[in-house]
Amino acid sequence: MKKSTLKYILICGLVNLFMPFGRAQQEYQLSNAYFNPFLLNPAAGGLTDVIQMDLTARTQWTGYEGGPKTMLVSVSSQVGKFNSEKPLLVPFGDGNKTLFQAPEVSIAKKKHVVGGKVWTDAVGVFTKTAVQFSYARHLILTQKLNLGAGLGLGYSNFRVNASKVVLFQNEDNLYDQFLSNTAMQNFLDAQLGLVVYGKNLFVGYSATQLFKNTMQWQNVETDSRYERHHFLIMKYRMELTPQLTLEPMGVIKMVKKSPVSCDLGARFIYNNSSWVGLQFRTSNSLAFQLGNNLVKGLYASYSFEMGVGKIRTASNGTHELHLGYFLGSRKKVANPKEELEDGN
Repeated sequence: MKKSTLKYILICGLVNLFMPFGRAQQEYQLSNAYFNPFLLNPAAGGLTDVIQMDLTARTQWTGYEGGPKTMLVSVSSQVGKFNSEKPLLVPFGDGNKTLFQAPEVSIAKKKHVVGGKVWTDAVGVFTKTAVQFSYARHLILTQKLNLGAGLGLGYSNFRVNASKVVLFQNEDNLYDQFLSNTAMQNFLDAQLGLVVYGKNLFVGYSATQLFKNTMQWQNVETDSRYERHHFLIMKYRMELTPQLTLEPMGVIKMVKKSPVSCDLGARFIYNNSSWVGLQFRTSNSLAFQLGNNLVKGLYASYSFEMGVGKIRTASNGTHELHLGYFLGSRKKVANPKEELEDGN
């Protein structure tokens, strides 16, 4: 058999292995995405006047070998003019006070927002590593609502992890050579987003993998593509008492050749610093969430997701840890002359 023919057969085999992943969700999915919508939407950064940084680690189907694993780092911030020629970045939070209150959403102002994400998402023998930078522009829709649009551009690497491939016939040198030389693909891609938000309301739409790149190894193209994914995030905060807030939420995920997936739930927030939540996914899973604003801008959230359908017998659940940091905000530098005048 010619090497080229064998290579084609191997590629087709890999694509067939990939098809269950390719026709379903090709993008990472998170239980805590509604907490920071920027993780799914390039227009959703800069909602507050602080720099927000996040680290998310997710291990899915812990009892299942080769279950999805995701690691993601993100940062977003407003940029532009401030109230002083020499603004300072001041710490967020009240000194060493624990359980600090989260920053408020800022509205009725125009914003330039920049951000970036780096992530790796592994499913079985397949791994996707990507980096993306984004820019968004927020405008005043009304005195109580802002409208924003954003675009993210990134570079991705999709590959087959040869160490996880199990061969029926060991010591197949040609197969090993194929895996080491050709079983990866690099490509450029884009993401767009739209948001409408107020002090208590957020609605955001985003679409990923806009270029619909074809899966290709070396000179051999396949019929599979990186399909566009569509996300719709909605949440609304309702004040029940001066210290207790209820926040219903919903995340709808749509991709071609896959059923629509919905995450529906709510969280109770105490004193704008601690929360517990419950979330149901239509793919038969239930997520329990809890989180705290810890100290000096640092916050943490944990989610445990368990199957409630047939999948419950195949895994020990999904664990997701989310760590974040509010770096600070811009503050006007005091003018010494003004201080002296105030002192007199």
